[in-house]
Amino acid sequence: MSAAQWVWISVLLLAVPFGLSMLGMGIARLKGTRLDAAQADPCYVMGRDISELLYTLFMCYWLVLFTAPLAMGCLIWAGIKAWG
Repeated sequence: MSAAQWVWISVLLLAVPFGLSMLGMGIARLKGTRLDAAQADPCYVMGRDISELLYTLFMCYWLVLFTAPLAMGCLIWAGIKAWG
């Protein structure tokens, strides 16, 4: 793999959990549902409660704690490949 591909992998490792969190928060805001780290108020879409899904999406930002070291490793490896 080229250095640019390693950089893209590191960007995706950081952007995906953050994007999922923003998706959950955006849907909750569009529906007017309160969503915080403690819980989500009931949110009905076509008769189904999606509050658990919204809460799970919102809490995906914690995945950055696990993916950030991997992303840094990818960036370091990209630097080694670029100058090596």
